[in-house]
Amino acid sequence: MCLLENLARRFIESLNLPYGLLKRDGHTCYCEECTSYYGSAGFADYNYPADWYFFRVNVRVPPGKTLEEISNTWDLCFHGTEVAALESVLRLGLKIPGETDFYGRPISELPGHIQEKNGPPGFDTKRIFVSPSLWYSGSNSYARPRCYKSKKSGVTYLVKVALMVRICPGAYIVSGSTMETWFTFGLDVWGYPKDNIEWSTKQRESVVITGLLVKFERYYSIGIHQNN
Repeated sequence: MCLLENLARRFIESLNLPYGLLKRDGHTCYCEECTSYYGSAGFADYNYPADWYFFRVNVRVPPGKTLEEISNTWDLCFHGTEVAALESVLRLGLKIPGETDFYGRPISELPGHIQEKNGPPGFDTKRIFVSPSLWYSGSNSYARPRCYKSKKSGVTYLVKVALMVRICPGAYIVSGSTMETWFTFGLDVWGYPKDNIEWSTKQRESVVITGLLVKFERYYSIGIHQNN
């Protein structure tokens, strides 16, 4: 077992997620050591999960659809989130700002997300947002990091989580970034056109979570919540 797999499995165990949200096996490590062994087929540069660990989830397939159909015909994308929201998202799926999560807490736009008052004219921010780029969805703006201390090594890491998602073609609109920092400065997004970097929909049934991705970086700063 490589370092990334060891960290990822121990981290997920520390969350005490309810049984049945994740599959028991079939997970995949995308660290350099492991991918050199089995390759990286099936991904483009902009969505390749380098240095992420992939957990299979028990997919909530919409009525009238099959997992095979969704996997083969729906578009691959990603949604960065925070660790505190992970259980609710895996239980209920992605929701729209203004709705409530599994615990009855209201869901709101992320800090730094453009609002109706400062976004493009007529743009509705009450939508589910995903991106075809894992580099973008996995940035700190969306996959908000927290600290995790390995009980085995004593080393503290910044951990981020993102969801691998399939979205139904024709059910979403395409736009540039809706995060103020990206939107204001118009930064290029590595490996993908910046004007198409976000996809969004108001149709929750058109968005299906197919996997959980976890990434670690060594912790060298302060001010982020730590989980021992």
